[in-house]
Amino acid sequence: MATRVVELACRNDILVEKKYGMSYDEFAEKHLFANYPVVIGDAGDAWTAKSKFTPEFFRKNYSDRTVEIARKTYNLGEYIDWMLTGTEENPAPYPCTLQIEQEYPELLPDVLPRFNYALPDRINSKLLPRRFLSGANTLEIFFGGPGALFPYVHYDYMSLHAYITQLYGQKEFTVIPPTQTPYVYPNPDDLWVSQVNDIYKPDLEKYPLFAKTTPVSFVVGPGETLFIPCGWWHTARSLTPTISVALDCLNASNWKNFMQEVDRNMLQRRPKLAGAVHTYLSVVGSVLGMFEKVGVSI
Repeated sequence: MATRVVELACRNDILVEKKYGMSYDEFAEKHLFANYPVVIGDAGDAWTAKSKFTPEFFRKNYSDRTVEIARKTYNLGEYIDWMLTGTEENPAPYPCTLQIEQEYPELLPDVLPRFNYALPDRINSKLLPRRFLSGANTLEIFFGGPGALFPYVHYDYMSLHAYITQLYGQKEFTVIPPTQTPYVYPNPDDLWVSQVNDIYKPDLEKYPLFAKTTPVSFVVGPGETLFIPCGWWHTARSLTPTISVALDCLNASNWKNFMQEVDRNMLQRRPKLAGAVHTYLSVVGSVLGMFEKVGVSI
């Protein structure tokens, strides 16, 4: 079956498309290893979360749970009410996130099976100590209301790939390619975070090089999955009440980028161990690559 393609947005030479019926081979060639974003229209079709994860479901089953947003604690039921009634002038705080694996493991079956576009994944490999991920959150539920804007422009921590599946409502994403990193003013203390907080109304007197960027914005709706490759700067804002699931992934396509992040962290925190860790990850990458070629995960 041929891939069905819908053009979502284009600016200069950056084209973001939505694709249905895409084979894994096409995805790997044109997006995963090409490090190029795409919206996949049918990746999560088998998830029960697609119909189950609604504001009513979470309000009915988890109203008494608490969430922390910007160092403030909220009752989840009250937050959902605010999310549903908020406006662009008075949006609910954002992002409101739930960690599925640590805090809501009973919801894990609802985001399975893992779609093949996010396989193989080395994050849970027995050969990769979890501490090398430096606390990266790799499976989260996001809630947001109209006008809710992600608080900063960033690429995913540790150079992981991101797959964001929209389950309820519509969200506008904006992406900027890694080649324009010098114009984004990375924070010296957190190089994966831009100092330009508002890309819609940037302070060009303070950040004049940002004018050279070509941000591309597009809308992702229910049932659609946005693949954001490692190093692509991005942010998002909810156009309506929204629920989405964000999944991070690590494999051969972004292993070198991940190693560079680990190297930088080790040189800052444990410089005497940096060389040994680099050598270990180089060997692990080769070993995992060999097993992945024969379809085996370890």
